[in-house]
Amino acid sequence: MADPRFPFGAPSTPQDPRRATQPTGLFVLGVYPSALHVHWTPPAWASGLPGVKPIGALAISDEPTVFWDGIAPDPDDLVDAWKQQVGFHEGDDPEQWGHVRQAGNGTSGRPVVDRVLEPLGISPESTWFSDCVNTYFVKSGEGSQGDAWEKRYAPFANAIGRPAPTIPARPTVDDLVATAATDHRTRLRTQLLESESALVVTLGEEARQVLAAIADDSSGPPTKPLTQRAERRIDEDYGEAGTAQIGNRSFAWMALVHPGQRSKSWAMTHDRWAVRCGLGR
Repeated sequence: MADPRFPFGAPSTPQDPRRATQPTGLFVLGVYPSALHVHWTPPAWASGLPGVKPIGALAISDEPTVFWDGIAPDPDDLVDAWKQQVGFHEGDDPEQWGHVRQAGNGTSGRPVVDRVLEPLGISPESTWFSDCVNTYFVKSGEGSQGDAWEKRYAPFANAIGRPAPTIPARPTVDDLVATAATDHRTRLRTQLLESESALVVTLGEEARQVLAAIADDSSGPPTKPLTQRAERRIDEDYGEAGTAQIGNRSFAWMALVHPGQRSKSWAMTHDRWAVRCGLGR
C-alpha cells in the first residue's frame, strides 16, 4: 500500500532492526512489528454515534523499536509526541477527539526477554531483533484490532471528516512467508550476516518457514513444522538447536513458538524447554 496510515493519521513506515549494543550472542527473528497503543475514550459529544465506544488498546503509530518492551522509551512521552504529530484535539467538546493514554504496550518485547533471552542467559543488549516483514499489519476478525477500527473508530472518523486507516490486513501464513522469502530475502540475509550471531531464534511457524526459505542450507529439529502437539511428540526436540547456513557462514538455529501463542499446551512445552536451558547452563 502506497500510504499506509493508522487511526488519526500517523504514517506506518518500514522498521529497522534493533541492533545489539554489546557483542552479539543472539539474533531473534519475529514475524512483523507491533505498534504504539493507547486507551481511547471518545469525546462526550460522540456518545450518540452508532458503534462508537472506547477502545482499550488502539494501535495509533509504529512502535519505537522492534520488540519494544513498553518501558523505554517512555510510552507517555511517545504518546505526547504522537499528539503533536497528528494534531490531536483533546477534549469532549464538538470538534474535539476525546482522550488517550498509553495502554497495552510491550506485550511482544517483554515476553521475549522473560521467556527466551533469560532461559538462554543472553541479555537484550547482546541481541539483534528483526522481523520477517518490516511493516505493521492489522489483524481482522471478531475482537481484533481491525474489528475495533471498523466498528468503533470508523464511525467517529467519518463524523469528524478524517480518512479511514489504510494499514494492510495481516496476510495468510502462506502469503506472508512468500512475501518475506522473496521481497525481504536480501534484507534478512544481510542482517543475519552483519550481526555475526552464532545463534538465531525464530519465533513462530511463519518465521521458521522464512528462515528455512532464505537459508542456503538447514538441518535438525528446526526444519520440522511447529505443528499441533498431537501431530508429533514435539516435547522431544522442541527448542533443540539445528543449523542453518547463509553464504559461507553457519549458525545454530532454534525454532520456538511466538510469544503471542496462547495455547496452554504450547506454554507448558515452552516452559519445559526453559527449564532444560537453565539446567544446561
